[in-house]
Amino acid sequence: MEINGHELFKAFHHIKKSSMGRIHKCLMKDLKPHEFFMLKTLKKMYEEEQQEAQTNNLPLAPGVKISQLSRETSISMPGVSQTISTLEKHGYVERIASSKDRRLVYVNLTETGRQLETDVSESCFQIYDEATTILGQEDTQALVLLLNKLAVAFDQIDRQQCDLEQQEKAERKTT
Repeated sequence: MEINGHELFKAFHHIKKSSMGRIHKCLMKDLKPHEFFMLKTLKKMYEEEQQEAQTNNLPLAPGVKISQLSRETSISMPGVSQTISTLEKHGYVERIASSKDRRLVYVNLTETGRQLETDVSESCFQIYDEATTILGQEDTQALVLLLNKLAVAFDQIDRQQCDLEQQEKAERKTT
C-alpha cells in the first residue's frame, strides 16, 4: 500500500482526536485547545521575562503585552485579543493597565490560570509518557526524528509557497 498525504493527514487526525480528547475530557472542560496554548505561551513568556529581569537586574513588567503574544504565536493581534478576552471571562488571565501609560496593557495569568496550566500540562505529559512506554525507546526516538523531519519539510513547503507568491506579485506589478 502506498502512503500518501491523505493517509498522513488521517494519522495526525487520529492522534489529535485520541490524545486531545482525553486531555479535554479530563481537565479542559470550558477551554479550547488554542486557548490553552495561549495560557501556556503566556506562562512561558512571563517566566522568560522574570528570568531576564532577575539576571540583568531590570524592573519586571506586570505581564506580557498582546503585541508580544501576537509575535510569539504568529496569531493576529485581534485574534490574540479575542482569545485573551475569553480567558479573562473564565478568570484565567487578567489585563493590567500601565500606571505610566494607560494605552499600554499587560496580560498575565491569574492563580486559577496558573493552576489550570499546571494541571493540564501534567496530564498532557502523562499521556505522552505512557505512549513512550508503550512504543519503547527505539520507536519513540525514530518517531521524534521523523516528526522533526516532517516539520522541516512543512517549513520548506511554506517557504516555497511564499517565494511563489512573491514571484506572482512581482509579475503582476510588471504587467
